[in-house]
Amino acid sequence: MQPFRPYTIHHVQLSNMQEFVPPNGNSYTLCWWNKIPLGHVWFDGEESSLAFRKMLGEAITAPLAFYLKQHEVSDESWREYLLDGNFTAVNNLLETYSLKLPKEAIPEKLSVIICTRNRPQALAQCVEKLLNSADKDFELIVVDNAPDSQSAFEIIKKFPGVRYILEGKKGLDFARNAGLKAASNPIIAFTDDDVLVDDDWTKNIKTCFKNPLTMAVTGLVIPSELENESQYEFEKHWGFNKGYQPIIFDRHFFLKNLNIGVPVWEIGAGANMAFRREIFDIVGVFDIRLGAGASGCSDDTELWYRVLAAGWNCIYLPHIFVYHQHRTSKEELRKQLFYYMRGLACSLLVQYEKYHHKGNLFRLYNLLPDYYYKRIRKRMKGLKENFGNIFTEMRGCAMGWLYYYTHKKDQGYQFPIVLPQSLYKDVEIGSTSLVSVIIPCYNHSQYLGKAIESVLNQTYPHMEVIVVDDGSTDDPFSVCKKYEGVKYVRAERVGLPAARNIGVKHSEGHFLVFLDADDFLYPDGIQHNLDCFTANKKLVLVSGAHDRVDSAGNLLPSEKPAEKPNDNYLSLLQGNYIGMEATVMYRRNLFFAFHFDATLKAGEDYDLNLNVTRHFPAYGHTKKIAAYHIHRNNMSRDKNLMLNTTLNVLKRQEKSLRNSTERKALETGIRNWKYYYKHLKS
Repeated sequence: MQPFRPYTIHHVQLSNMQEFVPPNGNSYTLCWWNKIPLGHVWFDGEESSLAFRKMLGEAITAPLAFYLKQHEVSDESWREYLLDGNFTAVNNLLETYSLKLPKEAIPEKLSVIICTRNRPQALAQCVEKLLNSADKDFELIVVDNAPDSQSAFEIIKKFPGVRYILEGKKGLDFARNAGLKAASNPIIAFTDDDVLVDDDWTKNIKTCFKNPLTMAVTGLVIPSELENESQYEFEKHWGFNKGYQPIIFDRHFFLKNLNIGVPVWEIGAGANMAFRREIFDIVGVFDIRLGAGASGCSDDTELWYRVLAAGWNCIYLPHIFVYHQHRTSKEELRKQLFYYMRGLACSLLVQYEKYHHKGNLFRLYNLLPDYYYKRIRKRMKGLKENFGNIFTEMRGCAMGWLYYYTHKKDQGYQFPIVLPQSLYKDVEIGSTSLVSVIIPCYNHSQYLGKAIESVLNQTYPHMEVIVVDDGSTDDPFSVCKKYEGVKYVRAERVGLPAARNIGVKHSEGHFLVFLDADDFLYPDGIQHNLDCFTANKKLVLVSGAHDRVDSAGNLLPSEKPAEKPNDNYLSLLQGNYIGMEATVMYRRNLFFAFHFDATLKAGEDYDLNLNVTRHFPAYGHTKKIAAYHIHRNNMSRDKNLMLNTTLNVLKRQEKSLRNSTERKALETGIRNWKYYYKHLKS
């Protein structure tokens, strides 16, 4: 067997590629257009320069096609140039069209978190490179995770302005969660201490959350060296490079793969990722059973899984790139592969635990064994692959299963709610304060027009309507386009709670109302709720009464509403006096800290209102605000579902109860709900 020959890494601009001569030895050549990476080529130096140019042309064809399509370039001559190896002509064409990245959003404030443990030299290089960024307007936090010495602390003292946090609990996700708790900006980025970021990394991350649905961003990870066989094997077979075209991982991607286990590892790497701060309030923080210091890996991918499951997007952008120092020894590589697979197996079980998506078990118990069976067969037929690596990975999978079942009760870290200070101040109501009405719709187009008209016909004039089509098959868009100014947003079967959350991100109002597509508001409903806020500016939500109507519009019998001027949390613990969500008006700032829980199949509004009233004052009046349409497709007809989810919502409050009065109210509520559904007529 020939000894391993290192690969020399070359970064070459497309404008200089015509003159570039590949070296005789092994090389890894990455082609760029300015600061846009286009593709790479592995080359052993034994083939001709013509072969190299052909390989490079093939490598950069798809990314070039993507970017030129974004610029609506119809000229296809560049393809012929690539076939001829004429990179100068391709470059000149790109110069003509001034190829640029997709349009950027207005920059947002950024916090950068580096988690470190016992690698002071690498940490110093990482911090220094970050501080030399072109855009220096960001908060930098270093979390030192259960260190063996004060070396990291001594390093950070040399960099004024960098925040140092000591996290005594060993485990990467304890460190990441500690960094999240300390971060103060709306965009939070993570990188590792063995990473060097690009000069424009912080600037680019700030501008890539233009789409309201985007909650997570990852980017390209480039090897900083390929000096030994372990680094080569990792980059060739396990590397973090996810390609050179932007990719949107959305609900469609999630649902497409749900039955076989969603391959969330395709999204990127934790060494180069960023999030909207609010996503951690929506789906939770990093699970402490995963990641280094626990099962070993997949804490980042499991979080991306939750982001997608809740209806949001993750995007991969190759122009957000960093350089990573791969492991240098075979022992380190084997250890890394073991923990990768241990973390993957554990994460599949964690994902099944949280969502009961059977595809996770299918991948663990069917696809992974088949994958290793095929690799062993190929190896026995002569494929040059190390048996040791294969068995290391298999052992990691088995130990991941064992790790999960021995740590199943470790439910992770509960992220504290950060309550906006503005909610403690008097609400500001002007004569033109905007009210957003969010209407989720799933196959209720026959009712949607009436719901929209009930908003447009309000006596209060300053309204906006956002219809969130949750994957309907009956074309609600055709209904929406009949009404000027109605915002239409398409989602892919995310469920009612997530659809409401998505609507919030697309809204602009000072106050929010959630109206189901098969219900409608009374003309003076919005004005009355606003008047309640005007009368008591300490309130954060106001709710009213409602009618029940049948399909013919006839009023149905309903309970007489009671006023709830105070002690709203206690009242909600004993029963949901807010009988219809459309009667509720919220201050917008609530949704910086509170959201509808997308894991709930029902009762998400009850859950939200319990959480809100535990912290802030609310008011329930007896004025009828809306009408609830009773028909055969109402979710509330499923008594077993409603009882089980309602009791689940109530029991969630147990850990937050502050005194015996609240505990007694909860016990009363459980009895009341059981009695109610037992005697409820179908």
